[in-house]
Amino acid sequence: MAEGAKVCLTGGVNLRAAAEALGVHYQTAYRWVREGSLPAVKRGRTYEVADEDVASFVERRRQPAAPPTIRVRSWPEQVDRLYRALMTGDEQAATGVAERLAANGAPVTTLAEELLAPALRRIGEAWAEGRLSVAEEHRASGICERILVRLSPAPRGRPRGIAVVATAPGDEHGLPSLMAASALRADHWRVHDLGTQVPPAELADLVRKEQADLVVVSLTNEAARPAAEESARAAHATGAAVVVGSPGSSLAALVATARELHATSAEARPGRQGLSPARPPEPGSPGPLPAGPPGRGTASS
Repeated sequence: MAEGAKVCLTGGVNLRAAAEALGVHYQTAYRWVREGSLPAVKRGRTYEVADEDVASFVERRRQPAAPPTIRVRSWPEQVDRLYRALMTGDEQAATGVAERLAANGAPVTTLAEELLAPALRRIGEAWAEGRLSVAEEHRASGICERILVRLSPAPRGRPRGIAVVATAPGDEHGLPSLMAASALRADHWRVHDLGTQVPPAELADLVRKEQADLVVVSLTNEAARPAAEESARAAHATGAAVVVGSPGSSLAALVATARELHATSAEARPGRQGLSPARPPEPGSPGPLPAGPPGRGTASS
């Protein structure tokens, strides 16, 4: 049974059955028992877990984890440092800013929203004011892409589900979709990031091929909304849950929406995780950046 599915057990079950109900390996459930996360009583050579404790554990895992407490004296100061490095194309210095924060406990979602996005807003503004060329803006965006990929986690263990992230035709801004993909990977999703300019029919074909549970259609250019909605309809017709871009939404909101859709649709159709044809597409993919020039397309809203 997949994580997020309803647990219908009577009385207590042994740990192996509980692991199956939770959708994890026996050793993972055993580790949770030893850590005290999953209540259990030892019976002979095994452990017994009450079905209400299994159900409670499923509910807790549905909720996004609280962000870790990190100590950053001044985010604006860190943004200034990154911005100066991006303006001069100093990739080593820019990467160093992000890596020091990551080493201090900042997760990739926090780095994306508190560091990269504000710096890229300023890059976009510099381009709009004529202080930065398209080439220089693309250079800065490329550095941020590589930082994000470098720091994106690859959590171990069984994935929460399969997600496909794409940008609709007509929207050439790719970094918000990369941020969405990184946030979902950090939340234990297996993610296929398709980048920009994905035709709706081909998006739907890949969703079917991969049996994706979730599709995120990133939207940062309002002119591309009709194409994004067409992509969402095509993806939704496959049975996958769909989240459509909404400029300004946070990565935390995206993760929470993805979890809710996944849990609800898994309950509705336990035979295949995360599918709910009756559920319409919902807004919520991030678009935290101001408009920049097309092409590299990473400074957008």
